Amino acid sequence: MSFAEDLSVFFSDFAVNASFTVEGMQRTARVLFDRPYAAPFGVQVDADAPSCQGATEALAGLQRDDAITVDGKPFEVVRAEADGTGVTNLILRSA
Repeated sequence: MSFAEDLSVFFSDFAVNASFTVEGMQRTARVLFDRPYAAPFGVQVDADAPSCQGATEALAGLQRDDAITVDGKPFEVVRAEADGTGVTNLILRSA
């Protein structure tokens, strides 16, 4: 079940552009981008994966390993998680 609300207000002021291709069609969406700080911890790095959130309708069709450019930086989709409220969270990795 998803809501038929206009979510554009949530993805306006602090959102960035994301571009990707789904079924041969180039698309653009506004997303909230979270690229956590990567703190060095000895020889390892302690960090969460980068992610972005956008309207499910705008991000529809994205799957694991799809290429996506967020705020001018290339990534690949690790996982797409729709939350049932019309918002999808994309877990990313650097391309």
